[in-house]
Amino acid sequence: MKFVIENPKVNINVLFRRAGYHFDRREGQEMAFARSLTGQKFPRYHAFARLDGAKILVNIHIDHKAASYEGQSMHSGEYGEDSKLLQSEAERIKNIAFN
Repeated sequence: MKFVIENPKVNINVLFRRAGYHFDRREGQEMAFARSLTGQKFPRYHAFARLDGAKILVNIHIDHKAASYEGQSMHSGEYGEDSKLLQSEAERIKNIAFN
């Protein structure tokens, strides 16, 4: 699920730290962050964010479990705009961006 945060009051690192995420890795201009749903490694929210002028572009999904096969990055996940969990999490992150 993709969403945009326009003119946030905080930078990307502060935003995701306040939202309970930890830094996962950097991929080019994007930073990846993760937040557990249960206190275990999976399931987790996994967000990729990058700065575009005064906007933060976010692409978020839920990883239900780790990759099943060695050397593979594909895993069971939830990506759609129709996911109530993702919609709720996107709104929560947007609210934190302006507080």
